[in-house]
Amino acid sequence: MNLLQCTFRTTVVLLASASLSFAQNTNQAAVDTLTKDVAIAVFAKISQPKAQEIYAQLLACDDGCDPQQIIRGVGSWDQVGAKMQELSELKNTARFVSLPPEEANAAIRKQLAMFYAKYKTDQNYGKPLSPDIQARMLAKIDALLPPAEVSQAAPPAEKATTASQPTDEEETDISPAALQLSQLERQTKEAQQKQLWMLLLGAVGGLIVGAGAVYLLAYRGTKTEVDRLIGENKKLSKENDSLRHKPVNEPRKPQGDLVQKASAFDAIAAELGTNNPLMAIRQLKSQSDSADSSSAPKVIPRARQSESIVESTPPRPTPVQKQPVAVPPPSPAPVPAPVAAPSPAPTPAPVRSAVFYFPPPDPNGQFDSQHKADMLSPESAYRFSIDVNNPSLATFRFEAEPGRVARFLTYRNYMIEPACDSENSYMTSHTRITMRRDGEAVLENGAWRVKTKALIRYE
Repeated sequence: MNLLQCTFRTTVVLLASASLSFAQNTNQAAVDTLTKDVAIAVFAKISQPKAQEIYAQLLACDDGCDPQQIIRGVGSWDQVGAKMQELSELKNTARFVSLPPEEANAAIRKQLAMFYAKYKTDQNYGKPLSPDIQARMLAKIDALLPPAEVSQAAPPAEKATTASQPTDEEETDISPAALQLSQLERQTKEAQQKQLWMLLLGAVGGLIVGAGAVYLLAYRGTKTEVDRLIGENKKLSKENDSLRHKPVNEPRKPQGDLVQKASAFDAIAAELGTNNPLMAIRQLKSQSDSADSSSAPKVIPRARQSESIVESTPPRPTPVQKQPVAVPPPSPAPVPAPVAAPSPAPTPAPVRSAVFYFPPPDPNGQFDSQHKADMLSPESAYRFSIDVNNPSLATFRFEAEPGRVARFLTYRNYMIEPACDSENSYMTSHTRITMRRDGEAVLENGAWRVKTKALIRYE
């Protein structure tokens, strides 16, 4: 009997606790249903991909599901989740859980009214929660938590609150004219910002285009100058090649009288049997003093004999040519006297070193012997002086016509630097070249090669 009583008491307690838990779960499910309906109304107005994903999951969710879990699961909308947490705080209070259905219904209605009043001016919450939507939400709450019988007298109050809501909306809502004005202002600001950005982008684009144009002009100018210099270098190299194979400076032929005098001197030297001009003159003088002017035959040079032969008749040259043949026998007699005479006589003038001119050498510092000239010419650039005691060694220096110095400076890499070193760097303001030290050249295989470069200075 006691066992039956204990079992009955335990069953009653379990039923009571089950009924209590059922009431608590119903109140909480009603709050979750309201929160889910509010979230659906909010996310239905947002066209963002994740917002639409949340909206679809909320529609598929049954009544009583927790919308915060769906929002946190999808992510990116924590601010809306915070608002929904604020709306659903009611279900976490122990007093609300223990309330009967009619009191829980009233508490939920009050919570919704407070939430709407707080966020009525917010575009994301005020507009979606219109009076019609709120009425549908509360109808679901009434189905979950039936109100008490006295609630029939409550509709006037609800009507009053509903009637008062439009008044509040009229007071707090923005008028259409003001809304249109704000939209116009926003559009104006956006247009101004767009114009500002377009100006900035246009300025940047103009700078880029201007810089590109300047660069293109500079590039074209530089390319033209480079092409001109390359053309001049090619022309100069062709001229140098032609100068190497074809002599430019041909030695001048002596004049006619000089040829005649040289021929006469050679004839006298051959007849007297000596190459010394002083000896020949002294022999002639001694012969004129020893022999009688009337009886002694007159020695006539070959050149003059040829002249007389040309002027006279053809039969007469034969005896004239025989007269010089008879002259040599007396010549050995006076030879000892001239040999002793040079000792007291003054010494002859020193023989000057040979001087000649060359065009610029090749890049290896070698001068072409075919272009050697005895006199300064427009193509000459270097003056050579040969040492008498050492004919294979010569000193040279830069020497050119003043009018050609500018050309040599322009092409100094080919005409000056192979044979000269400079004390200073070349500048476009330099117009002449000053010698600091002569260079040396050696004769190798018939061509002169630079041994020691000359030292110059650009001025």
